[in-house]
Amino acid sequence: MIIRLERDSVCMGDDCTAPNAASLEIADAARLPELIGQIRKMYYLASIYGGKATWVLYQEQKPLAVVAQQWEEAKYLIDPGTRLFELFSGAASGDLRFAYRTQQDPDEVFRQLLVR
Repeated sequence: MIIRLERDSVCMGDDCTAPNAASLEIADAARLPELIGQIRKMYYLASIYGGKATWVLYQEQKPLAVVAQQWEEAKYLIDPGTRLFELFSGAASGDLRFAYRTQQDPDEVFRQLLVR
């Protein structure tokens, strides 16, 4: 499966070192933690000085997870066992977007998204 990624810009400098759009190939039976692990290994999400960047992963308008620079693991707003083929209804590709939530407390961002 091909996952097309898009992310918000943090600053002009990060746009020079890592593009805002990327794609990766991953097994359609992979789960969200595997996908986020691969994305982290790609260094796709910009890091900031101070180490407290917060990102929200979206599929269209639906938040899926909060990823924080200071966390080892993401926190999920849907079942982390969801397989990609379920998330994308069996399609061969899918689009995901990371919204940059600046240096907001990732626990607070997670709580806000849970009550939506």
